[in-house]
Amino acid sequence: MLRNNRGYTITELIVVMGIFITVMVVTSSGFKTVLTQMGQQSKLMETDIGNVVGLEVFRSDLQSAGYGLPWAFQSDPAAANYTEVTDSDDTMPVTASFWETGKSPRTYNDAAAGNPGVPRAVISDDTAFNKSGTVGSKYLVIKSLTVLPSETSKKWLTVSYSESDRSRPSWGENEARDFDSSQTATERVMVVRNVFVDGIPTRQLQVNSSGGYVATFRNFTTLAQPHSSGDVFQVYGVDESSSIRMPFNRADYYVRRPDPPPPSCAPNTGVLYKAVLNQGSTSEVNMHQPAPPATAKDIREQLKEIRVYILAHTGRKDTGYRYPSSEVAVGEVFGGGLVGRNFDLSDLIGPGWDNYRWKLYSIVVRPQNLIQ
Repeated sequence: MLRNNRGYTITELIVVMGIFITVMVVTSSGFKTVLTQMGQQSKLMETDIGNVVGLEVFRSDLQSAGYGLPWAFQSDPAAANYTEVTDSDDTMPVTASFWETGKSPRTYNDAAAGNPGVPRAVISDDTAFNKSGTVGSKYLVIKSLTVLPSETSKKWLTVSYSESDRSRPSWGENEARDFDSSQTATERVMVVRNVFVDGIPTRQLQVNSSGGYVATFRNFTTLAQPHSSGDVFQVYGVDESSSIRMPFNRADYYVRRPDPPPPSCAPNTGVLYKAVLNQGSTSEVNMHQPAPPATAKDIREQLKEIRVYILAHTGRKDTGYRYPSSEVAVGEVFGGGLVGRNFDLSDLIGPGWDNYRWKLYSIVVRPQNLIQ
């Protein structure tokens, strides 16, 4: 028999187990830290990508403001053909909680605004969302044919008349941009005429004797009346809908807090929405530049640039992070003063405001369809 064989003593086992447990605790703690950081980075990338995509759509709509808008009407459209937003349009935030008393999407209709209802390319106004003093997050209305995501609204062509004929060019190789002129085509178009009124150039929407201003492309010449040699018309696609309610399309941008809010959103922040008014239907938005001029004519002639400032947080709440300042200047300094406002995070967001990574986005756009 072998003698003097030894095993581990109870003291040695306790020491080894203690070391093992310590290593496991340290390892699991480090692993938890890595997972947390990976989650934060993943959420940061997710929100950054979402912001880039959403803001690019916003920037594109701003740039197209005024596309296809007439400056005057040949005669007043029939009231039934020019209705714009009604209280029954459920794609618009008619009953949103951020409205000031007496306001709704109908406030920004041009159909009954006189002059006689000539559409304004850009309209902005304050809401009660995150309001401090007299300034709140903005409600922004953009009127342009291309804000509607349809192929028809992106089509156009120029038609000119001579004494004996008319010229109607096609897009050639890019046939997808040509209108469908078949017997069964449903694309609706409107016709704008370039004319001089008292020596001043204007773009006049052609309105027929019945107060209508749309036709299928196959019959667009019924709107180009009367005409004479040298007249030039622009034919714009509006939609494929048979019921056209206004001579443009409309997109409203606004911020509201959904119920329930996204789990990663900070308290008292909201989501940026785009509501499109069909012819027959995110981040903190603050547009504190003074509102554009009131009339459609002044907007065309005076509006040279649109600046939008969006305060958002990237990623979700991170208790290990501290944002350095409770105030963020939302806007830019012009002429020695801030055009915008100082957004007080501690006051408007509330407890935990400093556990989010706040970022200010600036969008600067020169509208391409207005007089520069």
